[in-house]
Amino acid sequence: MDGPKVYGDLTFVINLIMDFIILWATARLAGTKIIISRLTVASLLGAIYSVIYLFPSMAVWYSLPAKILFSCIILVLGLAPKNWRQFKRALLYFYAISFAAAGATIAVSYLATAPEQGFEFSYLWLAAGAGFAVLLGIYGEKHLLKRIVPDLLKFGVELRFGTRSCNGKGFLDTGNGLRDPLTNRPVVVAEYELIRNCLPEDFKQVLDICQNENDMLDGLSRSSWANRLRIIPFSSIGRRNGILVGIRADTVLVDTGKSDVAHNNVVVGIYREKLSRDGSYQMLIPSEIMNNG
Repeated sequence: MDGPKVYGDLTFVINLIMDFIILWATARLAGTKIIISRLTVASLLGAIYSVIYLFPSMAVWYSLPAKILFSCIILVLGLAPKNWRQFKRALLYFYAISFAAAGATIAVSYLATAPEQGFEFSYLWLAAGAGFAVLLGIYGEKHLLKRIVPDLLKFGVELRFGTRSCNGKGFLDTGNGLRDPLTNRPVVVAEYELIRNCLPEDFKQVLDICQNENDMLDGLSRSSWANRLRIIPFSSIGRRNGILVGIRADTVLVDTGKSDVAHNNVVVGIYREKLSRDGSYQMLIPSEIMNNG
């Protein structure tokens, strides 16, 4: 027999190591608790599965549906996701990391091998794939939290006040518990500079000039938009029993990417400072606003 030889023990060890690293990286990115014993058992099961593949009579267990089913089994065994949503996220990361690690292995083999050499296994390629999966587990989480996740929580928002409107980016803030005392509906918080051009001159003049809360409230109550005025109580770190000036918008329109979510007569709290250091968003959207109006 002059064909290529495949060693069961090497297949077992290689798949054990790779499965463990991929499951570990998946757990980190999916935010599930890492339990080494569970990862080890799941990796052992994956390694055994890879060795059984060497027996032609077992080919029926290696169809695409069977492979997907087995992936689900080792994910449940290794990560113990708490719910369906967490399981779906873990499965997505599992395949993404697997394909990325395989791609890194192929890339290194292509760069390190001359065309005339043909295919010849090297532990360098295995190390490249494993190393890339480890890097994804270590640094991928930070990238997700800093870049990808925040972008997923930003939406285009249009605020309409009569014939006037202003547009900006809103950040979905699940911790925004501000509510309109009159209607008990959630409040959108917007930077003053964003909505300034939508406000009437007498309203803007009071906000621009008055520093004292009592004088400001007195002036706003006599403005042309006094009927839209709302006073929103709040408490925060360093300040208790604070108040936020709010103005009732006729419509708040949120672009979700698939469809627009519209709410009428929503109060917009006016925030004088910047909500985002980098200016990537100018509003805070409560989660209830994302439901259909």
